[in-house]
Formats: sequence, C-alpha cells, structure tokens
Amino acid sequence: MRGCRSLLCRLLVASALVSCLSFAEAPRADDRPHAHAAEEVETIVVTATPLETATSMQTVPSEDFELRPLESGGQMLEAIPNVLTAQHTGGGKAEQYFLRGFDADHGTDLAVYFDGVPVNLRGHAHGQGFLDLHFVTPETIDRMDATKGPYDARYGDFATAAVIEYVPAIAFDRSQLRLSYGEFDTFRAVGVLSPRVGPFEAGGPARGFLSFEAYHTDGPFENDENLWRYSALARGEVDLSPELTLSGHLLGYYADWNASGLIPKDLVQDGTIDRFDSLDPSEGGDTTRVQGKLQLDWYPLPNGHLSANAYVSYYDFELFSNFTYFLVDDPPGSGDGIVQRDRDRVYAGGRVEYHHTPEAPFPIRLRGGFETRYDDARVVLADQTNRRVTDKTRDESLETFSLEPYLEADAELLPWIVANAGLRFAWFRFDGRDQLAGRGLGSENETRWLPKLNLTLTPFSEVGPLPVDVDGIRNLALFANFGLGYHSNDGRAVLDPDPGTNGDALPRATGAEAGVRTRLWERVDVALAGWWLNLDDELVFVGDEGTTESAGETNRLGVEFAATVQILDWWYARGDVAYTSARLDDDDVPLAQAPRFIAKAATGVRYEGFAAELNLRHLGERYATDERPGPKLSDYTVLDFAARYRWGFLELGFAVENLTDTNWNSSEFFYESRPIENGTASEDFHFSPGNPRNVRAWITGYF
Repeated sequence: MRGCRSLLCRLLVASALVSCLSFAEAPRADDRPHAHAAEEVETIVVTATPLETATSMQTVPSEDFELRPLESGGQMLEAIPNVLTAQHTGGGKAEQYFLRGFDADHGTDLAVYFDGVPVNLRGHAHGQGFLDLHFVTPETIDRMDATKGPYDARYGDFATAAVIEYVPAIAFDRSQLRLSYGEFDTFRAVGVLSPRVGPFEAGGPARGFLSFEAYHTDGPFENDENLWRYSALARGEVDLSPELTLSGHLLGYYADWNASGLIPKDLVQDGTIDRFDSLDPSEGGDTTRVQGKLQLDWYPLPNGHLSANAYVSYYDFELFSNFTYFLVDDPPGSGDGIVQRDRDRVYAGGRVEYHHTPEAPFPIRLRGGFETRYDDARVVLADQTNRRVTDKTRDESLETFSLEPYLEADAELLPWIVANAGLRFAWFRFDGRDQLAGRGLGSENETRWLPKLNLTLTPFSEVGPLPVDVDGIRNLALFANFGLGYHSNDGRAVLDPDPGTNGDALPRATGAEAGVRTRLWERVDVALAGWWLNLDDELVFVGDEGTTESAGETNRLGVEFAATVQILDWWYARGDVAYTSARLDDDDVPLAQAPRFIAKAATGVRYEGFAAELNLRHLGERYATDERPGPKLSDYTVLDFAARYRWGFLELGFAVENLTDTNWNSSEFFYESRPIENGTASEDFHFSPGNPRNVRAWITGYF
C-alpha cells in the first residue's frame, strides 16, 4: 500500500512537471498580435523600495544566502538577522524556527508566504501552522522580505513573531544547470530554464522560467537517512496590455526519508550508543505538495493599482515517530511509536488589493483589500510499530474558513514624520467531524479586530526640525510600532477542547517596538530595536501526543542589533545579536524551549568572478523546563565556509559545513522516556545531532 502511495506521489509531481514544461514553452511571436518586433529593445529595470515602517523590517537579497551550505529552503531563513533553524526527525520534516523568543516549533508563530501563497497549514497532523519549506529551490529566489512583529495590516494568521515572503525571480538573464556532490552520499541537481526567444526575448511581452531540483543524502547517521527530494517550479508573467499583466506559478514537490530521531544524552555519554545512532530506525516519512497560483495586476489610473490572486494547493503528509521509546509500551513490546497523517488536504484562497495615491494637501497612500482561505483536512493520529499501524487513536475531518478585510494608510504628516495606520478584521469558521466516533464536532465562529500603528521620524535630516551635518545622525531614522495580531489554534482544540482548556480560537498577540536605524560614511548600516510581545493564551495542539494544552498568558521582552559594513569595495562584514526574556505570566517563570541569545556573523569578499564567505551562528543556552533553577539546553557555535569562482559560462564552488568539527545539537528537548525495554524510566535530554564537518562541491554551467 505504501509503495502504491509513493508511486502516486511521484506521478503527481511528474504531472506538475509536465504542466510546468507546457507553461514555459514559448508561444510563436506571430500568434500574438501585440508581440514586440525582433529588433533590439532597451530594457529598463525598475526596482520599487517598500516603505520602511519598523527597524526590524528586512529585505534579504539572493547574494546573502548564495554562499551558505544550505540543505533546505527553510535554512534560507537564517540569512535574516536574528533567525535560526533546527532539524529533527529527518530532513524531510519541517524545521524548527527560532526567533524573537519563540521556538516556533514548526511554524505556529511565523507566517511565511511563497509568491503570495501562504505556506503554513492550519490544523496540521503534527502541529498548528506546520511550515515545510523544503520545496523551495534557493536558486529561484530573488529575495526574502521579512517583517517582524504584528504591525502590518496586510498579514493575519500566524504573523505574531514575524512574517516572511519568499519572492521568486520573474526571469533570469541566463539558464543554468548545477550539479553538486558531498559527503554522506549527498548529491543535488538543479536546472533553471529561462527562455530568451520569441515573445520571451528582451523587451517582449512574456517573461518566465522553469526549474527542477533533485536532492539525496544519507546524512551522518548510522541508519542512513536516504532522503530523496524532488521539486519543480514554473513561474511567469505576460503583458495582456500596457495596463494589465497576468502572472502565476505552478509547483510540484515530493520527498521521503528515514530518521534517526531524538536520542537520550545519558546513553551517549555512557557509551551505550553513538551520537549518530538510533533507538528506532523505523522513523521517517513522506510528503507531497502540488500548488498553482494566478494573479492579475491592473493599473487603471496612473496613481492606482489593483491586484487579485487565487491559489489552490494539494498536500499529503505521513510521519512515523517514537519520542519516548518504551515509556507507555502498551501492549508490552510494541513501543511508543506513533504515526501522524495529513491525508489529501486541499486548501485554496486568494487576495484582492487596491493601492491608491490620491491628490491631497500632503503625500498619502491608501491600501485596502481582503484575504480569504479555506482548508479541508483529514488528520489522523495512530500508534505504530516498525511503521505498522496498531491502533488509530484520533481521526478527524476539519474545515477552516477565514475572511479578513483590511485597510491601511501611509501619510506624510510633516516632511520628517510618516505615519502608517491600519486595521484588519478576522472572521473564522471551524467545522469538524470525529471519524472514529462517527459524530460531528459542531461549528464555531470567531472574530478579531486588529489595529496597527507605525511612526517613522527623521528629525535630524535636512527637512527635520534639528538638521545635523554629521553623517550618522543626519541619516538617523526613529521607528515606533504597535499592533495586535493572532495565530489561529487547531480546530480540534477549538471544537473539542480537552478538560482545563478554554478552546480559544484566535488568541491575541499584542506587540510594541521602538528602534533606530542609520547609515555611516555610506559604508556602515546599523539597526537597534527593543520590543515587547504578549500572547493572551498559547493554546496549541501537541502533535506528538495528540492532545491540547495551554501555556497560559506569556510575555516576551527583547532587544535586537544588526550591522552591515562594506569595509572595502570588495570586502564586507555583517553581524546580528538578539536577547529575549520569555516568561509565563501567571507564575513568572521562564518559558521552556524559548531561545534567549542568538548571534550570527559573516565576513566575505567579492572580486570580479570570485566570492567567498565565512559564517558563524550561535545559539545560547535555553531553559529546558519552566522551573528555575532548572536544567538548561546546550548552546552551540558553528562555523561554515564557502567559495566559488565564475568565468564565462562556468562556475566552480565548494562549501565546508562545521569547519571546526564541533559536536553540537541541532535540536534538543528535556522530557521523560524509557529508552530500554523493561528498563528504568527517567527524565533526560534528548537531542538530534548537528552535522559534523563535511565538504561539498559544485559545478554550474550557464547558457
């Protein structure tokens, strides 16, 4: 049965790839009445700079993640200041995301969009907001836009700690084929085809590309990970008229893998097992995503822009895990393995938005729109031994529908004061059915009003009340932000809450931030921000146990710093540090797992065709439980290095991960388990080891 499902998954991805190829095929120029003539046309590239409304807003260009030894699209997020990722239970499962005092698990408080399509999954089998970014091919991404905090009216669900948008390129100057190979039997093939013929020629009415990626690794584990990952993407746009553009994408993704899981530290320290060993080598899983999106952009007026998009996604997921080994062991000898299935999910939605810049006594820009989404999910939790299901414990059908209108205005109140005010309204409906009990779970409606206010001040600029000639002070911008946000809770927690929980559907997140940003001597950019965030109730579905629990009200208080220095024209450096205090409000105790100190640094050179970069990432100790004093999870510091050289149509490069061969834990938890059958149960640290030093090399041809 599993082989049939695996074959079906591959066929789905293959179908998406065939569709992508059809989409990328250039139509004949004589079939298009508005096709440009074949003569050479000057191409003018216009880049729009978004209005900066907060110190923590970041735009990360592709150059910033080009030289990182990436294993997945999720690790690209580490190019954003003050963000780290972690991995456990195999390289096909979504990462954990660390930022702003959140161990955001697999996405609960981090909203991510890909080309305008939300990636987080509501009511997921493994955890609310599950955020799998492995389908992203880094070579296709033009930039990432990051907005931290709940201050932007354009974003709603999961946008509490931050919202990040992956912005794929529209087209490429050249097509490319990249082949790479590294230790642990790791190899990768990437092809990007960007046609330059017919209407796709420079100045033509159509632009687009097709990409394909295949990836395999066994990892450093005694039990080979045997991760296979395939993804395909077609993206393009066509000018239907001078005022109307149609764009869209189609993607397909499939992965399957084995996992070594989390292992107890005590057994490693006493020599019972190696740090790359496994207590249950049957862990692992498989997943599929097929997705399409269309968007129309219309410019009916010189000062007006209407955009409308619609998307539909198919998703399937199966994960085999064993976190506590033989702690329950019922019946004896079966172990504590579980399987979580998100079966044949379909979710669809879209956004309509209008920008208008009216004539007014002072500069003002208006934006209004609405975002809607519908999820139809079937989520299953069952016991399993060696990937054989023994008892199904939960099986629910969930439907979640949301409609969220919003308004926003940017106004230049004075030449040195810009105000951004917004209001978002969220309406949710939850419907569910317990398939095991054969009964409906009923329906629930929930609403939220979410005001936002942002101020940007430049008092020391030439137009400010206190003009200063000193470079760093004259360029100083002050930011103040306030907003209400939320993350939706799992529909099972809303419709059928466990005893002692309140079933809150949309717990509020209230946040504020103040900071400064400036540029010194045209070579140094610095940003410093302090922020605060309160969550009314961190009620979430615990996918590892199949239950819900409430952490109650939580408070986070933090400070962030980031700097970039262009030391010489060819030599640069950048770094960022963040410290956060995260606490449970009722008991005033630390919040378990919350990252406290994050630091990153990089220095690199770019000279003609040569580029090289040395990266450092550090995660400080974290509280393992909500007790104080109590155990702490280990810290780590890892160095990576990469270099490449391009000449003509060819590029050669290599990367070294974990340059100093540090023993570090990518993911770590503290809980009770019984690792040996009929042995003693005890609380212990359980971890998934980070990669040892390894080298990979690549060759790329451009054509």
